[in-house]
Amino acid sequence: MGDNILASVKWGGHIRRCGGDAALDRLAAALFVGSKNPEGRLMGLFAAYLDAAGDWKNQPFVVVAGYIANSTQWRVFDNTWKTIHDDFRLDLPFHMSDFASAITNEKYKLQTNARRDYVEIAQDPIRWGGFLTNLLIAQVTMANCAVCCVVPMDIYNQIDSVVELRELIPPYALGARYCVERIHRWEKEFEIEEPVEIVFEGGDFGQGEFSKLMVGEGMPIPTYKNKKDFAGLQGADHYAWEITNRKKQLDKNMKFEPRPEMVYLLHQIPRLHIEPTQESLINICHERGIKARAWKK
Repeated sequence: MGDNILASVKWGGHIRRCGGDAALDRLAAALFVGSKNPEGRLMGLFAAYLDAAGDWKNQPFVVVAGYIANSTQWRVFDNTWKTIHDDFRLDLPFHMSDFASAITNEKYKLQTNARRDYVEIAQDPIRWGGFLTNLLIAQVTMANCAVCCVVPMDIYNQIDSVVELRELIPPYALGARYCVERIHRWEKEFEIEEPVEIVFEGGDFGQGEFSKLMVGEGMPIPTYKNKKDFAGLQGADHYAWEITNRKKQLDKNMKFEPRPEMVYLLHQIPRLHIEPTQESLINICHERGIKARAWKK
């Protein structure tokens, strides 16, 4: 069996790719140079920041998501992100799960680990709404492309019950690997000569297996960083949370008005989204020769 999954297996699923006029409009912030395909050629050093959301033990999805931008855009984003927090007298780093709990759950303020700055701003809907709007504007104006993989745990667990999938490719590793593949597609589409630097939030369960997976395919060991030091990871935190929240509501067949924040992030930033299917997971297991589980009598 080949070591490189991408050599012979298509990481298939439901894909939304960034391309065409909308993507080019967003990518116009970078510097174009002449080539046979001038609309697809970009110059600049690019980086992608990705974070995870969801709990494979207790939640229906594991999401890995984030943004690609060039180095100049990331510098502006870092400064803008800090300025927004300073203007609203909030501490860094930003954590969307805590922020959402503070503004929607009265009992959040009773928690021993509740963030006092979030509890305080939650008392003023106009203020916290303005803060969130500013964060959204920063993301939609600075990101070239959003990348996301949603791992549906029902499908994953179904495959894992038959083969030893979790031991080799836990849900986080699967989602992160799909995101890497989407980023490589983006590089090829826009003729990015220098590889995109990919940075993941450190500490998520399954990163050891993900590192082994990448090295086994001949790629560099992934870079893991602390969210508090990178605004890009905090923006990815927000994006991953919004995707996870929306998927939970859709999974429950809830009738709801989409959060304006989700509408902004989903429809104003070109995106490469993917959701693995049963077929694509089976193909990966066959390609990697993942062993069947021993039946218990």
